[in-house]
Amino acid sequence: MKKSSKPAIFLLITLLLIVTVFALVSVGLKLKYEQFLLQRDKAEKTFKSESQRKIKLTAEYQTVTSEERIVAVAKADLGLIRNIEPAFVIKYDLSKIEEINEILIEKYE
Repeated sequence: MKKSSKPAIFLLITLLLIVTVFALVSVGLKLKYEQFLLQRDKAEKTFKSESQRKIKLTAEYQTVTSEERIVAVAKADLGLIRNIEPAFVIKYDLSKIEEINEILIEKYE
């Protein structure tokens, strides 16, 4: 009796197909992984650049809103002057306040 070589060829072809599928899947996964690594690196670079931009904007904001800068611009561009003394001063007599306080206490008892 002669054995047929068809089952051996079928087994060999099946094994080759399985190995090929595993190889293709592993290469595909490796490519996807590398693509995700590149995206992550790009996102990190973008984050760092935006963080640096935020720091620069904060520094610029602090420079623009400083009192010295505002006073200089007000004097130079707008022609304003700085009022050193207060517009008016309120003076009061402590004894008069105590007297009024006693009157109010007596009234509302």
